[in-house]
Amino acid sequence: MKKLIILSVILVTLLGCVSKQRETELLKKIVELENQLDECRFGAEKIHAKMKLSYEQKDYKTCKKLYKEMEQRHSDSELFSEVKTIYDKVVKAEKEKAEKERLLAEKEKQQKLKALNKLKKEYDDVGGVTWYRNPYFTHYSNANLTSLYFGSKGKSTWLRLKMSYQGDDWIFFEHAYLSYDGNTKEIVFNKYDDKESENSGGGVWEWIDVSVSSDVEKFLRRFAKSKNAKMRLSGKYSKTKNLTWNERQGIIDVLNGYDAIKQGVK
Repeated sequence: MKKLIILSVILVTLLGCVSKQRETELLKKIVELENQLDECRFGAEKIHAKMKLSYEQKDYKTCKKLYKEMEQRHSDSELFSEVKTIYDKVVKAEKEKAEKERLLAEKEKQQKLKALNKLKKEYDDVGGVTWYRNPYFTHYSNANLTSLYFGSKGKSTWLRLKMSYQGDDWIFFEHAYLSYDGNTKEIVFNKYDDKESENSGGGVWEWIDVSVSSDVEKFLRRFAKSKNAKMRLSGKYSKTKNLTWNERQGIIDVLNGYDAIKQGVK
């Protein structure tokens, strides 16, 4: 009797498990069908809405992706023509942007070439180096000036920066700075190898002529555009000087000429 009761309980349980499993599978299929119906009914509307939002946000990459999806899945929808219109606007906008970038690149190329052609060029036939300097002044050591120049030999091109002081008394500078609009960059140099000094006729002068690192180069590109560009040579005493237009424009022209040589602009 007990065995019969136990078997009955087991049978009911098994039937219940089978029933629940079938019920779960059935519910899963119902959900899948509902999702398919929802996709057929509202998929095009969702893509259309996302397309409009992406276009307003100028997310053209997403717009093109959504258009492809709409074309593949809902090309027969009434909303497809509107999505296509937005897509055409995206293509037009990208073409216009590409053309503006091309014109800007061409303008920059011409500016660099023009700057290169303005520079004073001197060829050292012994060292095989061509030196390029600004056309506005010659930077003699006995002057209060800042200038940039560069050398080119074969595939190598390098920038050099010159900063000098001239006066009645020594300042014995050990630090050099360039500054503009509150931004200051120290020009690091070796006082034994990079610095020179001289005196004559009651006057004295001190100067440095150093290679330009990539971070100083980046700084100079901003520095030369500021009307507040300054140099300071500091040691026992200090000398601070605002750069003239010639000095600033000379730096800009040298940098543009340097770019032209580096980029092979002709």
